[in-house]
Amino acid sequence: MNKLIEELSTIALTEFDTMTRFRAIAASGNPEEGLQLLAKLDSFFSTQKES
Repeated sequence: MNKLIEELSTIALTEFDTMTRFRAIAASGNPEEGLQLLAKLDSFFSTQKES
């Protein structure tokens, strides 16, 4: 059970960090970098669904 909670915590922190970075890049006025990071986020979560 501890491993499950640890894994869920890791995923939640990764998602939060990525969204924070995405929002910071998007706010800086560089849409190209923001879209690249969003694509990376989508790719990460699409592979997580397959596991």
